[in-house]
Amino acid sequence: LIFESPTTRGFQPGVLVPVALPTVYKHQRIAQQNQVKLAERERGVTANALRYNVRTVYNELLYLRESIANYRRQDSLLIDFARVTEVRQRVGQISRITVLNAKSQRELEYQLDQTRARSRSNRIQLALLMGVPNDTSLRVTGPFVKGRFTGPYAVVDTFAQNPQTAVARQNLVLSESLLTLEKKRRLPNLIFGYLNQGGADSPLLYRLRFGVSLPFYGWVARSRIDAAKIDVNIAQTEIALKQYQLRGDFDKSYADYLQYGEALDYFESIGLREAEEIVRAARDGYRLGVIGYYDYLLSLQSAFKIRAEYLEAIRNYNNAIIAMQYLRGE
Repeated sequence: LIFESPTTRGFQPGVLVPVALPTVYKHQRIAQQNQVKLAERERGVTANALRYNVRTVYNELLYLRESIANYRRQDSLLIDFARVTEVRQRVGQISRITVLNAKSQRELEYQLDQTRARSRSNRIQLALLMGVPNDTSLRVTGPFVKGRFTGPYAVVDTFAQNPQTAVARQNLVLSESLLTLEKKRRLPNLIFGYLNQGGADSPLLYRLRFGVSLPFYGWVARSRIDAAKIDVNIAQTEIALKQYQLRGDFDKSYADYLQYGEALDYFESIGLREAEEIVRAARDGYRLGVIGYYDYLLSLQSAFKIRAEYLEAIRNYNNAIIAMQYLRGE
């Protein structure tokens, strides 16, 4: 808004409006649309991370559930062991100190309580991730088995669906659109205005103003363009860097997948069957007096250690699959 006094008898109100060329507004709109798309891609990153966290916590809860069952079974065998020990002591086969030692082998209760506490903590975390922090009824269901990994290891664009890749690429598109916008801003602006410099009866045509604004300081526009070019180069580098990071994380998860897969093959074909045989033979041998107190405990600990390692291998195997799914954006 301007006020001038061309007749020196009073101020006349006027207005001047600088207007950029249509191409500037067009590319400004494109840049703003790309900014919105970038925000949508960033939301995809958050959703992918949320899926990963939920799957990981759920897998951990399944593992803890089976670990509790494993501890309970081991504890029941120790109770049976203590009962048999008392019988053998009454018939004079062993001393009372052996009975007391057998009854003292109840440290599993402490381990069981610790596992239950971890399970409660993970249920709270799962409720928070699912948006129901006050829900205490969440429980895991279904068997705790090894998951499935579909898809070849090496493909041309393994991480095309990963939201982080989409963010990096959209950021490049945004940087390129901002560079184009800065180039268009070097063009002159048009000026339209209205100001009555004559009397009240002056024609309307001569009250209008028209002009063009020329970029006087060219170095200002040049510096903005150079900065936009640097942003484009940075965005291109971030795409390559993100691909290297995803590939490195994927290779590590795939190595874990192969390692724990081989361990599971051993447990399922040999280890678990041997553990059951060890428990059965130890119970029968101790009941009949063939093996002693310490041999029984060592056999029991060895068998349940195999079972615990098997459960841990399933957990790590599934975590490797979950990590690969996360890295592939699945």
